[in-house]
Amino acid sequence: MRKLNIGMIVLVLCMVATVPKDAMAEEDALPVMQAVNFDAKDTEGNAVSIQDYAGKNVLLLFFTTWCEVCQQELPELSDHYESLQSDGIEVLAVNMATSERKETDIEAFADELNMPVVIDHDGRIAKSYGVQGIPTTYAIDEQQEIIKPFYGPLNKEEVLQAFAGQDE
Repeated sequence: MRKLNIGMIVLVLCMVATVPKDAMAEEDALPVMQAVNFDAKDTEGNAVSIQDYAGKNVLLLFFTTWCEVCQQELPELSDHYESLQSDGIEVLAVNMATSERKETDIEAFADELNMPVVIDHDGRIAKSYGVQGIPTTYAIDEQQEIIKPFYGPLNKEEVLQAFAGQDE
């Protein structure tokens, strides 16, 4: 059995050694994924759809109010909301209500933000985007293609870098 394990390790190492270097260096070679349309309501009761943002760069953030990283990240990005809009980037936060401890916390948290907040009451939006953890954020370009996913905290500079070159 030990020889079989050693043989498997050698085989895997040989396979890795034969992969072209260019293929291993292609960090940005992600398949193009379209943003998934959704219909939801914001905290004011207004209908919101990702299609409302067609032709615009969008930062789509998934969060909960109890997430400590979200508690730091969202207010920071909210402080830069108008600046990001000036740079051609719309920001839309999606609260994952099915993961909240108390749904009553959502409105109070959202009231402190300068950006629109959509409530994903049944979890369909998060599920359609494959959200596994929070915060999860997607940079979506003007053609409604996801150009970069973010898992964990991010800041304004990372957002700007993700969209750099989109207007060229």
